[in-house]
Amino acid sequence: MYRKPTAPSAKLSQTRSVIRRRQRAGLGVLLLTLAACTAPPPKVGEIGAVAGFLGGTVAGEPRAALVARDMLSAGGTAADAATAAFFTMTVTYPVAVGLGGGGICLYYDHRSNKAETLDFRARPPAAGGTVAVPGALRGMALLHSRYGRLPWGQLVAPSETLARFGHNISRALAKRLTPQAEKLRADVTAAKLFLRADGRPLAESENLVQVELASILTRIRTRGLSDLYGGVMGRQWLAAATSLGGKATIEDLRRYRADWRKTERREIGNAILHFPGLALGESPALKLSRLLNSASVGAAAAQVFGGADLARTEDRGEAGIVVGDSFGSAAACVFQMNGAFGNGVVAPNMGVFLSPNIAEAQGGGWSGYPLPLVAANEHVQEAVLATAGAGGPAGAAAAIAVTVAAMIDGKSLAQAMLVPGRKSAEAGSVQAFSCPKGIRTGAGSCKFAADPQAFGLAAFDKF
Repeated sequence: MYRKPTAPSAKLSQTRSVIRRRQRAGLGVLLLTLAACTAPPPKVGEIGAVAGFLGGTVAGEPRAALVARDMLSAGGTAADAATAAFFTMTVTYPVAVGLGGGGICLYYDHRSNKAETLDFRARPPAAGGTVAVPGALRGMALLHSRYGRLPWGQLVAPSETLARFGHNISRALAKRLTPQAEKLRADVTAAKLFLRADGRPLAESENLVQVELASILTRIRTRGLSDLYGGVMGRQWLAAATSLGGKATIEDLRRYRADWRKTERREIGNAILHFPGLALGESPALKLSRLLNSASVGAAAAQVFGGADLARTEDRGEAGIVVGDSFGSAAACVFQMNGAFGNGVVAPNMGVFLSPNIAEAQGGGWSGYPLPLVAANEHVQEAVLATAGAGGPAGAAAAIAVTVAAMIDGKSLAQAMLVPGRKSAEAGSVQAFSCPKGIRTGAGSCKFAADPQAFGLAAFDKF
């Protein structure tokens, strides 16, 4: 007998409704999970773009090393990382790095299988005077334009943020700031930035805000370097320099050029060790490398450098950085302010220290320091070592000593960094990395080391 279907009970309808809601919720979770699993990986320019070993960087100031590592992680080259580290140190390490100074870099490019010297030292104006024409911004722009991969603005932005919103002073800066309190006290602007109201210098972890420097970095990020070498920013710098007895003109700024030069070379096993090619004849650096085969660090330095210069222990306002990327390229740079905090005077409304026109910056020949070094195996087209010695003859001798110990004596990098005869960090320091099998082999054979006598940082691989 046929029975007409009856409507489901209210309880059964409610149960079915609950089941449907749960099914829809489960489906939503599943779709979200699948979307997460299929999300595109970070693009070049985003941190995390490089999977696995990304290279590494060692800097005399820790925050600069971390910023440089971020650029490597984003797919940048050693040139990108070195440029970003420079701008960061103009904020976090002005004792040795600044827009008013200069420096020297060695760069090995794996694509062209060639190493070059980049000379951007602060130089004397045509008419002389007490203030040198800055070269650092020209140098970094030239390095980036030839070997960079990331956008210019991305390299400047971290330093701009640190200057505008402040950063906690690192131990590296605090240790070099304390002896310079009297020098900074003589300039009103410098004293307001780096000294307390009672005249004592800021200590480690205290916050430092540099709003005027941040505005300059904003202009550099958005306008490039032309504003300093011929625009409004350049005229601000000229006014400050003139007030100190400087004789630079706007033409001196416009004519300044950073120079690419060849390197001097020494063959060591399967690798070529490159020295800055800045001198006529065999450079003191190359002589040092030969002498260290049979002499101690101190004895070799005494034969190459003048006794009076070797005995000087004041802070020369230098800092080093080395970078190796996962592509096989490497950079080694030493930045200079020609004295701790330059001449101790901040250009008004700029937050930039001026560099004095000293004998080492007057062109013609080269004293052999500061000393960046890069070694590469040209057969496989990748860097195997980079060192950067800063702080006068002691820094140059330290860089050579570490290089010889690692490449010729077969010591580990940790052993090489403790070579007997090195002087204190105040007189000279060295940053280094060593990859005997080539940097592309990864973290298994590569070692990165900051000077154990100073307070820098080695940042590499994944943390």
